[in-house]
Amino acid sequence: MKTLALAAMALGVLGATQMMSAKPAAAGVEYPYCKQGSQQGYPGNCSFSTFESCRYSAQGTGGNCVANPRYIAWGGGYGREDGYGPSWGPSAY
Repeated sequence: MKTLALAAMALGVLGATQMMSAKPAAAGVEYPYCKQGSQQGYPGNCSFSTFESCRYSAQGTGGNCVANPRYIAWGGGYGREDGYGPSWGPSAY
């Protein structure tokens, strides 16, 4: 009986240790395209990695696809190599 109590205590300590060392979920990934429509708020459903997949999902819903403003704000690959400004015009040359 004493062995069972010690085993239960050890298991409890192990469980508590696991809970204290658990890490929170990783930060969400920002995808480059958002589907906007009457059913989504601003900036919309931003779970699309390609414009084509966003357009396919928006077909028949009256929605449209736009660049994710959070993705752009963090320099997510639009425009120039540094992520700022348009890829066309005087700054591109």
